[in-house]
Amino acid sequence: MEFEREKFDPEVFFAEHWRKKPLYVRGGAADFLGRSWTPEDFGAALGAAREAGHTVLEREGEVAFIEKVSLFDADLAGRAEEFGRFFGVPGTWFDSVATYTPSGIGDHFDHSDNFVLQQEGVKEWSLASPSHLPKAEIARRMMNLPGVGGYDLPAHDRAEFVLEPGDLLYIPLLWLHSGVSRASSLSLSLVCPAVSLHAAVVPLLGQVLRGRALGHQPLPAFHSGLSEEERRRAVEAVRTATAALVGRMADDEIVDAVHELQKQWLLPRS
Repeated sequence: MEFEREKFDPEVFFAEHWRKKPLYVRGGAADFLGRSWTPEDFGAALGAAREAGHTVLEREGEVAFIEKVSLFDADLAGRAEEFGRFFGVPGTWFDSVATYTPSGIGDHFDHSDNFVLQQEGVKEWSLASPSHLPKAEIARRMMNLPGVGGYDLPAHDRAEFVLEPGDLLYIPLLWLHSGVSRASSLSLSLVCPAVSLHAAVVPLLGQVLRGRALGHQPLPAFHSGLSEEERRRAVEAVRTATAALVGRMADDEIVDAVHELQKQWLLPRS
């Protein structure tokens, strides 16, 4: 198989696979994760998630999916943090899905790199590259807009993998994928969410502007006592002030301050 390797080799992985193409490692899940994830673990997390009011996607008797299951397992949470530093991705977490019949969660693509760690049962995966996706769909997904992500895989030009217990499958960022279990199964997935430029600029820019009190001036109130001319001048004053503030955002001082915050957030810390 073109994308199969006998072990997870970080040096080879980053050079040949990271955000480029899938990787299938037969029996690689245990070495990668350093522990197992059992039906008992899943059941405990499912109960804790329900008690906390956490959303669990379920089709009764078919499938149960817990997003961010690491919120309910302290050991997984610690491992997710370690993986986040290793892969240079803030906010990494684990998901888990249990199936009770032949079933899956449909064709889709994610704004994250995913490592599927098959624990029990057999699951068949189909993957296709982002070249099959419209650029507008990719942009909307990276902006984390609601209702984006479901998309049919092409009939051809796809990679097929069969994961048995203990196998690992790396699904690169934005690759279309679909996993269907042959019967009951259990898997754990490490989710490494990609950070968009928008997410790495806009909130931090707001933090910098707020800290420097840029844009502090009160805007005019458009009250009913304004004449048409006064209203026109007030509208123009808001536009002029907005343009001035937007212009300040490109100052080297502001860009450097935002970049310092970016480095604190994005660069791996030991």
